[in-house]
Amino acid sequence: MTEKKDSRFFKLISFLSLTDSEVLKECGRYDRMLAYAMVFRQLVTFIFTFMLFAYGVSLFLGTTAAIITGFIFALTLFFLDQAIIGSDWALRNPFKSGIPLRSLIGLVPRIIYSLIIAIGLATLAEISLQSNAIDEQIQQESNVKNREYFAKLEAHEKELDTAINVERGRIEELQQQIQTLRNQNTAYKAAKESNDTQSVENTLDVRQSNLEELQKSQQVLNGEISGINERLANARKEYDFWFNEALLERTGKDGRAPTEGPKYNRAVATYTDLEKQIGILEAALVDTQARLDELKPRIEAATSELNDVQSQRNQLVLSETNFEQNEQAITRLEDELSSATVALNQQIDRKQTKMDEYRVKLENDGLFYEVKTGMLRRYLALQSIHNDPVVGQAAILFSLLLKIFFIAIELMPVIIKLFFSPFSFYSLRMYRKMHIALLEEEGRLEEAKLLHAKSRKKRIQEAEDMETVSM
Repeated sequence: MTEKKDSRFFKLISFLSLTDSEVLKECGRYDRMLAYAMVFRQLVTFIFTFMLFAYGVSLFLGTTAAIITGFIFALTLFFLDQAIIGSDWALRNPFKSGIPLRSLIGLVPRIIYSLIIAIGLATLAEISLQSNAIDEQIQQESNVKNREYFAKLEAHEKELDTAINVERGRIEELQQQIQTLRNQNTAYKAAKESNDTQSVENTLDVRQSNLEELQKSQQVLNGEISGINERLANARKEYDFWFNEALLERTGKDGRAPTEGPKYNRAVATYTDLEKQIGILEAALVDTQARLDELKPRIEAATSELNDVQSQRNQLVLSETNFEQNEQAITRLEDELSSATVALNQQIDRKQTKMDEYRVKLENDGLFYEVKTGMLRRYLALQSIHNDPVVGQAAILFSLLLKIFFIAIELMPVIIKLFFSPFSFYSLRMYRKMHIALLEEEGRLEEAKLLHAKSRKKRIQEAEDMETVSM
């Protein structure tokens, strides 16, 4: 069972490398490894060529077609390399140094073929690797050539959108009206479920009473402040009078004789007493103002609470008739909304139809430049990139390096066989087998020549005997 498996494996290796399976089986592990390496290099080249070509073709053909085309192309190149590697020139004269001129001349078609294939694959690979830049270049050219076409389409679309926007505004208005009515009815239901009329009225009376009490206190405090301000103003006025009287008595500025007599003393005593009263009144004013300021937030809170209760009462005051009217209005508005929505959808559909019709009209008028994405169009776009003043130089250098790389890949089997192929006993045995076969064929040829000569001589003799008898 193992020998059969090995025999099939060696037959496969011999087929791929064009070697004699029987001779290879007689050789050692070293010669077998050379055969494995030879087949591995061929398979690597095959897989690389297949993947690259299939990917490149897939850019403008379907996946299935790209896979089939890439496989056929890579298989063709594989068999060509197989023929080169397994040809007889590689097995002759294993001890002779140098490469025969005849062998080199025989490789010229292969080298030319490899150069053509390598340049083609490099170009295809560059188109594949630069696909984004190529698509951008094609799109830019398309935009430039279709500028008028797109401008007319945009203007026509804006014209069609005007009616659509009006209908959308109408729909938004209806939706807002419906929502407002629903909010009113929702608030009514919530108020009706959470509160009853009597309790709300009682709460309203309490809140109103509290607010009135606070407002009365505020009025009292405002009256007190007014009274204090009045008394304070009078006291300050009297203070100024008696202070001036004392000053005039002491200085005599009004023509009287300066003195500090009884009149002066009475004036001093009076404005001194008034000064104390003013201090007391100012303190009372500050205290009263503080109480008034403390009362203001309580009044504001009471007012807010009263407004809340008033709002609740207003919601409860909403009659059942008004509720039903809202419901009827909602039903009517929903019908209008449904009709408006249908009309909007119809307009949108008509817009698409009209846009398609207008697009066909523009195309028929010759205003549309169709973007071509075929191989030729992508190659022309690549050339435009090469001619670009900004990135053209870098793109050309990249293209050159890519071609060199592919040339090296394509010529790898031949270069390895010419310059790096090591000595093998397999080659020696095939050389011996070849010469044995040649010697055997030469012996058979000599034997055939002798037989032919004897047969020819015999025929000549028979012809001469027949001629003699006839005479």
